[in-house]
Amino acid sequence: MKKKLFLFISLCFWGVTSAQLSEQSQISLLTCAPGDAVYAKFGHSAIRIYDPKLYIDVVFHYGIFDFNTEWFIPKFVKGETDYEVGVIPTNYFLAEYRNRGSSVYEQVLALNDKQRNQLYNDLWRNYEPQNRKYRYNFVFDNCATRPYYMILNTVEVLVLSSYSTDVTYRDIIEQYIGYHNWTRFGIDLVVGAEADRKTGNQGDISFPLYLKEEMASSWIQINSDTIAPLVVKTNTLIDAEEKVVENTPFILSPLVILLVLLVLGAFISYYEWKHKTYSAWFDVILFGNVGVIGIVIFYLMFFSLHPLVHINWNLIWANPFLLIFAIFMPMKWCAKATKRIAYYVLILLLTSLVTTAFAPQLFHVANLPLILLLILRTIFYIRKPLTTHD
Repeated sequence: MKKKLFLFISLCFWGVTSAQLSEQSQISLLTCAPGDAVYAKFGHSAIRIYDPKLYIDVVFHYGIFDFNTEWFIPKFVKGETDYEVGVIPTNYFLAEYRNRGSSVYEQVLALNDKQRNQLYNDLWRNYEPQNRKYRYNFVFDNCATRPYYMILNTVEVLVLSSYSTDVTYRDIIEQYIGYHNWTRFGIDLVVGAEADRKTGNQGDISFPLYLKEEMASSWIQINSDTIAPLVVKTNTLIDAEEKVVENTPFILSPLVILLVLLVLGAFISYYEWKHKTYSAWFDVILFGNVGVIGIVIFYLMFFSLHPLVHINWNLIWANPFLLIFAIFMPMKWCAKATKRIAYYVLILLLTSLVTTAFAPQLFHVANLPLILLLILRTIFYIRKPLTTHD
């Protein structure tokens, strides 16, 4: 519905595409602070065209997507999601972020008449149906990078920047997502070693608030011996209370829940050892679920187009092989073969403890109790007598 509204409103402005902006016009980069929804956690960027003489005040942004697209979730996981550029009156755009409770900042750009008209025409050309869609990429091609490169391509002169950062992609994820929550735990499972390299200035422009700082520190070449700030003025269009990153209550955090699961697994192991019995249900659920996680990690590593997921050391312990192990566990007729499988599983799990310390990837602390539980139950399965009853 929202997408249809944007398209309807944009048609109302189709007639202004042939207009030349007046000398009173200005073009701005808009930066929207993060929201509560998962897809809004990192904020948003857009370009505002304002011309009081021609009564033009519209926003172009590259953040339109449709949840109702056929196979949306599988396409998103694989990295084949198409986003679109949209155009909407500025007051409608600001109303949405006012309702979200997110601040919106405006940076007026130091563009001359020719540059403003060039960018204005380029944006409308980009909005034409045959040009409207683009293949979204979380890091390298998104709602922040598109406006940035549209502006730079229009300027066509040297742009200098004094801005620098010393952060990794995982650092930025933590800044917006937090750490002790299940969203971050899930992200750390599927995001690999590439997330732990420094972003560099060209990497952090993918994140709107970092792009805002990049623009504020940029200078444009006016002539052969003169440079001037790219941003001539900064306005706060919506001043909302800054949202605090919300972590899960500590008692419900991944670390605590998985520590409780480790204690439960230890208690079950002691009980079964004491009574010389074995109930496969706990291990089937445990190893089966971790095996499914391994399938997701494996798929992302080898088939997804998303960056940051292709070298993931979590695959050593969260391995699809564990699902096969879980399937054969309750089958008495293949108990000897399953025990042999258990030795390979144990080697994988022990290796993962080493990689946790030495691999070029940061792992979530909640991984540790889960890996220890898997090791405990694998050793118990190996040591249990073949004659134990279910």
